Amino acid sequence: MRKINLKNGWELERPVDGNVVPLTVPGDNISALLSAGVIPDPYYADNEKKVQWIGREPWIFRTHFTLDASTLSSPRSASHIFLQFDSIDTFARVLLNGTEAGRCENMFLRYRFDVSQLVRQGENVLEILFDSPEKTAAALKDDLPYPVPHTIYPLQAMGRNLIRKAQCHAGWDWGPCLMVSGIYGEVTLNIAGPHRIEAVHTNITCHNGTWNLEVVTELFANHAGQTSICIECAGKKREREVALTKGNQNATLTLEIENPDLWWPNGYGEQNLYQLKVTTDNDHVEKKIGFRTVEVITSPDDRGIPMTFRVNGRDIFCKGANWIPLDALPGRYSLKRYENLLQSAIDANMNMVRVWGGGHYECDDFYRLCDQKGLLVWQDFMFSCSLYPSTPSFLDNVRKEVAYQIKRLKDHPSVALWCGNNEDLGALTWFEESRLNRDRYIVDYDRLNEGVIGNEVRTLDPNRTWWPSSPSAGEGDYTDCWHDDTKGDMHYWSVWHEGKPFEAYREVTPRFCSEFGFQSFPSRRTVATFAPPHERNITSSVMEHHQKNERGNTIIISTISRYFRFPESFEETLYLSHVQQAMAITTAVEYWRCRRPICMGALYWQLNDNWPVASWSSIEYDGGWKPLHYAAKRFFAPIHVVLLNPKPGQISVTGLNDTSSPIHGRLELTCIGFDGVVKLKRTFDQTMERDGATQLALETFDVTAQPPEENFWYARFIPNDNSTVVENYLLQLPPKQCRMGNADIRYTLVNQDSKLGVKITTDLPAFYVVLEIEGWNGRLSDNCFHLLPGHPKTIMLEGVTPDAKTVESLSIRSLRNAPEK
Repeated sequence: MRKINLKNGWELERPVDGNVVPLTVPGDNISALLSAGVIPDPYYADNEKKVQWIGREPWIFRTHFTLDASTLSSPRSASHIFLQFDSIDTFARVLLNGTEAGRCENMFLRYRFDVSQLVRQGENVLEILFDSPEKTAAALKDDLPYPVPHTIYPLQAMGRNLIRKAQCHAGWDWGPCLMVSGIYGEVTLNIAGPHRIEAVHTNITCHNGTWNLEVVTELFANHAGQTSICIECAGKKREREVALTKGNQNATLTLEIENPDLWWPNGYGEQNLYQLKVTTDNDHVEKKIGFRTVEVITSPDDRGIPMTFRVNGRDIFCKGANWIPLDALPGRYSLKRYENLLQSAIDANMNMVRVWGGGHYECDDFYRLCDQKGLLVWQDFMFSCSLYPSTPSFLDNVRKEVAYQIKRLKDHPSVALWCGNNEDLGALTWFEESRLNRDRYIVDYDRLNEGVIGNEVRTLDPNRTWWPSSPSAGEGDYTDCWHDDTKGDMHYWSVWHEGKPFEAYREVTPRFCSEFGFQSFPSRRTVATFAPPHERNITSSVMEHHQKNERGNTIIISTISRYFRFPESFEETLYLSHVQQAMAITTAVEYWRCRRPICMGALYWQLNDNWPVASWSSIEYDGGWKPLHYAAKRFFAPIHVVLLNPKPGQISVTGLNDTSSPIHGRLELTCIGFDGVVKLKRTFDQTMERDGATQLALETFDVTAQPPEENFWYARFIPNDNSTVVENYLLQLPPKQCRMGNADIRYTLVNQDSKLGVKITTDLPAFYVVLEIEGWNGRLSDNCFHLLPGHPKTIMLEGVTPDAKTVESLSIRSLRNAPEK
């Protein structure tokens, strides 16, 4: 089959005035208008409000392509010519040479349109006529027999839950409302012979070391005939003849693979992949697959219903974050940005990401990178924080979407679980309509979630776990898992939404926490990209516009006053918001890891941003790491120690070991005054057990002799082989109550192996030391750390090294001291 790429030569037309601008495909209309200078940057100031008209108008995408006589030389009856679109967002008619080839109504579907009779020799004109997504949603809403509500955010396009488009395009509590229209992925003209391969997907099972690789090849034949099919993988090959009837049919062949090298998550082994080739007489498909087993253990125990991911027979503590779309403007997606974010997850010792249900099913590059890097994927279907209709047309549309996405994604070894939605089970109690008529809406929910999505998963991918909603306790359980930590996965938002202190994270032990988080403001670097100097105040209109959670700034500021002395400047406010975000998530993760095996997963909200904004992310929009991400690198480390105050006058130390071997070593536990003087030191010979949490020490001390406001605790574990020395600290009181001194932090530039670094020293213990180079979003080897006198620390500048002038803007800030330069 011959493919002709149609990505070039596109233009965007606004039908209301006929104005035309260049268009990049893959891409979207807002990105094109911005590139042409027609609209202001929607990410700057409050310009988002000025571009809302774009989602309310129709648009035309147009390109021209030329076909020569040789391309069309085969008899039309013997060949098949079709247009393929990986994704069209969302409501559109496709015209070729003025004749309609097909219609689109779902951005999550691949569309193939037969144009065998529409193409012509010479110039061809391809047009995509987009309808307004907002007006289409409004018309669908008017046709409903009763209301179907959804959550509403500060700037909101209504009716998002009625259309099969990324839900967050309509606005969210961290993202802008930008109702783009676009073409994503590949656009090709395909010239096939008498048949084509529609899809290839596999079912892989293992018995006593022998893996059965069942390969299902879905074919479309233009007319009756026959073809040979050959499958090859791991040095094995099988071929047979297949009779074809006109239309769609499947052919299934199986290979037996003996003892392949297994695929493992990050931190547990290698990510071994094998090439699978499927070939017919005139078409072929190649993909990488992996051999592994993933079980989700939910058998009831004496505490409730666990949720444990077992990979290749080994229980995995899942460490990671929630993933939202890369950008609010799909035209800005790039392989480089995917690579940076996913590598950042790996570098922070993560082994799982959750593709959240309010965005979109990710592109092939995303899953390929997760396969290569060892990131398990918790895959939501694209439904979030809403009720949804159960009309026959809506359910049929969803059925096609789900079937297509399962077949597209199921062969990625990284995909660990299918989840029906994000918080739709809980949403049944959020709206007055559903509270007053729960039966009606729970029937709608069940028809969609179990009757369509669940049934498609069970039919097409029976060997992978189906999880009906997040949070939930599994199939058949409709109870609230926000506030019940005994079963399934939990979304624990009491600290953020209810204003509870960080210590409340230690009042629950989720079996698996798939969402929890705490916001911070952006960095100075990011604020400078959207706020002019006179708007750089937390309560300015621009700063408040870039805070989409209506209570967000209030929560951040009130929490700062709970834990810290109140900031004296805008810059210090940003800094303290980053510190307390890192404190919050560290408090949760460290405690829950100590509670293994009761808790077996912690995925914080959220990994990334889709525009520059105050949010829960650990990585900013430009890819720079917030202090939280540096903290995650420590609290997700495979070997770690955690200090806790079970009660006044008592210190416990727990060793965390995610490796497959016990670790023997020496624990040093030290009480140090804020003046830097050692008050008490104890040493223990201990062993961290494999794949678990081990209490290494439980010590009492005299509170009057070592008062918490004057001292902190420091623990260090030195393995006998000196392989990985780990350390941690404990402030026993909120930092504002600790009698810290004003540390004199100094630095000098150093060069190591032709790389630039900074050697930092201090005269007094310094806490939450944060380095920032103005205008540079590169990565540091460490950040947001504690520093002791006599223990200098060298921080290397990784990635693109800033020039000497930029390095001069380095500032070092910690609690109780102004930034040092």
